[in-house]
Amino acid sequence: MGLNTSNQTEEAGSFHNITEAAACPENVIKLDLHLKKLKNFPEEVFQFVNLKELILTNNQISHIPPQIANLAKLEKLEISGNNISTLPQELTKLKKLKTLVVSWNEIEEIPDFIGKMTNLEWLGLNHNDISKISPEIGKLENLADLVLSDNDLEELPDEICNLKKLTELRISNNLLATLPENIGNLHKLEKFEANENNIEELPESIGKLENLQKLRLYKNLLETLPESIGKLHKLEKLLIYENNLVNLPESIGNLCALEELDLSNNELTEIPQSIEKLKKLGNLDLSKNKFTFEEIDEIAKLIPNTRVVF
Repeated sequence: MGLNTSNQTEEAGSFHNITEAAACPENVIKLDLHLKKLKNFPEEVFQFVNLKELILTNNQISHIPPQIANLAKLEKLEISGNNISTLPQELTKLKKLKTLVVSWNEIEEIPDFIGKMTNLEWLGLNHNDISKISPEIGKLENLADLVLSDNDLEELPDEICNLKKLTELRISNNLLATLPENIGNLHKLEKFEANENNIEELPESIGKLENLQKLRLYKNLLETLPESIGKLHKLEKLLIYENNLVNLPESIGNLCALEELDLSNNELTEIPQSIEKLKKLGNLDLSKNKFTFEEIDEIAKLIPNTRVVF
C-alpha cells in the first residue's frame, strides 16, 4: 500500500503538458516538454515554484530568459537540441542546480560566471561551437562529469585540473594539440575521452590518474607514450588506434587490469616483451601496423591466452 502511494505521489508531480501543469502549479516537480515544437522558452514555467527538473530538449528555443532565476528549487535543467547561443548570468542564482545539459546548441564560449555555479555535478556542453572556456570553470568544486566533446576547442585552461571530484571528462572531437601539464591532478578520474583531436604527446603526469579505467585516445597524432602510463593500474580499456605510434614504453606491461588494448593503424614494428605480464588482456588489436611475420609469431607466444588481431 505504501509503495503504491509513493509512486502515485511521484507521478502526480510529473507533467508532460504545460496546460495540465498550470492547473496545479504548486504540485509541479518535474516538467518534460521535449519535442513540443516550442519556439520560445515557455514563460508559464516560472509559476512552478517547486519545480526541480525541467526538460526542454529538441525544440527551437533561442534563449533562456533571466526569469529562470525564479526557479529557486531547480536541480536539473536539460535544454539540448535548441538554438541557444549564450548562457544567461541568472543561472548563477539557481543555488540547487546540480545538472545542466545544453548540448547540441550554438554556444561559442563558457563565460566567467560559470565559476559561481559551484553546486553543479554534471555539465554537458557537447556539440556546440565552443572555442573558449573561462578559467573560472576550475571553481566547480563538486563537478563529477564534464562533457565538452564536439566543439572547436584548441586548448583547455590549466584550471580544469582543479576539478578534484571529476570522474568523467569527455573532450573528444575538438582541435586540441596538447593537454594541460597537470592533468594528473584529476585523481578521481575514471573515464577520459580525448579521441579525435590533434594531440601529439601526453603529459608525464597522466600516470597519476590512479583511478582511471577507460582511456580513449584514438585518432590523434601520438608518436609515443610516456613511461608513466604504466602506473595506471586500474586501467581496463586503452584505445589508441589511428595515431602515429612507432614504439611503446616497457612500462605498458604494468597495466595489470588491462582487458582491451587497440593499437591498430599505427607505425609499430615491435611490442615490448613486458606485454606478457598482462594476464587479464582479452583482446589486442595490432592490425595495420608494420610487424614482420617473425615478430607476429613472437607476440603470439608471449600472450597465448589473448585474442590478437594482426
